Amino acid sequence: MKRILFVTDHLGGGGAPISIIALSSALAERDCEVSIVSLQDKVWHEPPEGVRIKVLDFQYRSPWQKLRRYRLHARLLDQWLRDQAHEFDLVVANLHYSHQVINRSSLAKRAWLCIRTDPTVALMGSRRPGRFARLRRLYHRRRVLAISRGMLDSLARLGIGPAVSRVIPNIIDAVAIQTAMKESVPYDDYIVYVGRLDKRQKRYDRLFNAYAISGVSQRLLVVGDGEIDEAKKIVDSLGIADRVTFVGQQENPYPYMHHARLLVLASDYEGFGRVIAESLVCGTPVVSTDCPSGPREVLGEGLERCLAPLDDGEALGSRIAEVIENPPVIKSRHYETFKPSAIADQYVQLMLMEGSGSECGGSKP
Repeated sequence: MKRILFVTDHLGGGGAPISIIALSSALAERDCEVSIVSLQDKVWHEPPEGVRIKVLDFQYRSPWQKLRRYRLHARLLDQWLRDQAHEFDLVVANLHYSHQVINRSSLAKRAWLCIRTDPTVALMGSRRPGRFARLRRLYHRRRVLAISRGMLDSLARLGIGPAVSRVIPNIIDAVAIQTAMKESVPYDDYIVYVGRLDKRQKRYDRLFNAYAISGVSQRLLVVGDGEIDEAKKIVDSLGIADRVTFVGQQENPYPYMHHARLLVLASDYEGFGRVIAESLVCGTPVVSTDCPSGPREVLGEGLERCLAPLDDGEALGSRIAEVIENPPVIKSRHYETFKPSAIADQYVQLMLMEGSGSECGGSKP
């Protein structure tokens, strides 16, 4: 039996915990023994059958401990590892804090660091000295997994070269989504935005401007929480308040995607663009900014016309109108590469390569 360890900052909200849980479930179904270590006491998800979750929380109690928190947390992880009856065949660390801890632990030379956000985001607007040097120390000559090729391209532009790299995208469980999407919603003839209202990344200001420019007759539904008051101010200033409806965060957003004419994403950057792939699974076309680093990789196979230049709000509005007028036909080939069995296959292959002692070198799709 192959043993796999995922280390993550937390298992709370956000796309990363959802992806880790889905991947763990798919690998457990392959008769792998899967353990997840959460470095925060923040676990909002039930473990899938056959998956073990361990919380290794560390709370610093002094400025000295805060300064050395990564190293102290790594000691806690190493102590737990020594107590395990067997070694792990594959170790994958997810998210920034976990990367810092792993690189100071006994797993530093063999763990894969899974990047789920474009690394250049850490440098955006920052005036803190040494930020680039810290990023280089974190990933240069390390084993790096990325959920989109654009992330590896970003590292390369910064002169950061992993020792070994590989691209394995997120799991999108089409069967589960297509079961969940069948519920009804109290709206018809609308377009939709699904996600947290976070102006820095998601650029809902650009979304609302593009919607106003598009001139489409469909209502815009906003599904998600976050900076709702600020978003409503922008909607009021554009004079479109009577055509924009904030429905809040929904436990099951898939019916809102499925019944929509179109899903719109206006982000400055994405890690993978999970909501894009989920919308395609729901059979709903997507219009997105051509931002780093996921949308272009998801919107392939003839869907490239649904991308708009990043800093051209008028083009995004035009794309909305064009796709409403002439929507593409969404087929299973647009999302089948993300299905659980396909992604699990790639992780199993990664384990087999490690077990044979061969290099997994090179960035592979």
